[in-house]
Amino acid sequence: MTSKSSAAMTRVKFTDFFVGETYQVGPGMKPEFNLSESIQALHGNTIEILGFMDGILPRDGMHFMLIREPTALCPFHTSSFDWAAFMPVFLSNSTEYIDGPIRIVGRLDVGQKTDEMGLVSYVRIYDASIARAQ
Repeated sequence: MTSKSSAAMTRVKFTDFFVGETYQVGPGMKPEFNLSESIQALHGNTIEILGFMDGILPRDGMHFMLIREPTALCPFHTSSFDWAAFMPVFLSNSTEYIDGPIRIVGRLDVGQKTDEMGLVSYVRIYDASIARAQ
C-alpha cells in the first residue's frame, strides 16, 4: 500500500484489509478477524481500489459488493469463502451493472458493522464514484 499526502487518495488492495486468516471453511466457521493497522489508519480517508462489480446480489443502483475476482457465485451463498475478497460499496450516484474491471474512489469506513445492505462487513466505501478501470 502506498501512502500519499493527506490531500491525495491512497490506493489499497484487498490484501491490505486484514492480517492473518480470512478464509471461512464452512457455515458459521469464520476466523477471528484482525484488521491491519494500515487499513485502520485510513478510516475516513479517500481511497481508491480496483475490483469487479458483483452482479448477483440485489441492487438498487446505489450499492453493490466489490469483489476481488469475477465469479458466478455469490460469496454469501457458498459454504466457504474469503472475507478479504469483497467489500460493500455505497455510491454517490446510481449506476447500472458494469462488466469487467472497475475503479472505485470513496471514503473508507473501517470496523465491524451491520451495513445498510443488512450484511456484516469489516470495511466499506461510502460516497463512492465508479469508473471502468483502464
